[in-house]
Amino acid sequence: MAYTTKLEDAANRHFHDGRKLEAVSRYDGAGYHYGFAAECALKKCLLTAGVRADDASIWKHYPALPNVALLALSTRSAAPLRAIFERKDFMQHWSVDMRYAASGSITQALSEKWRKEANEALGLLF
Repeated sequence: MAYTTKLEDAANRHFHDGRKLEAVSRYDGAGYHYGFAAECALKKCLLTAGVRADDASIWKHYPALPNVALLALSTRSAAPLRAIFERKDFMQHWSVDMRYAASGSITQALSEKWRKEANEALGLLF
């Protein structure tokens, strides 16, 4: 089955799923969803900034995403987006590979940090 890509919808969906999981102390799942929420929001912003949909930055994940995204960004209007990608602590320790991690690998504090950062990324959509 082919799926229609809609990054803004995916960002909001993952963020809300993360909130529901965090509310019942499921920090591993919450943190995982927050990372995808941030990635989807930032990738939508990359497209809005003129990065082509077939650019490698659209399909990379953290921790590799910032490096390729910074190479793809060229407009001054993308300054807020560039500032996020330049922050070394943004989504630090989040990785798509955490889907294989043992339960209990993500602390409440780390999940909360990623929630705040995902919320910051979502804020760039408006």
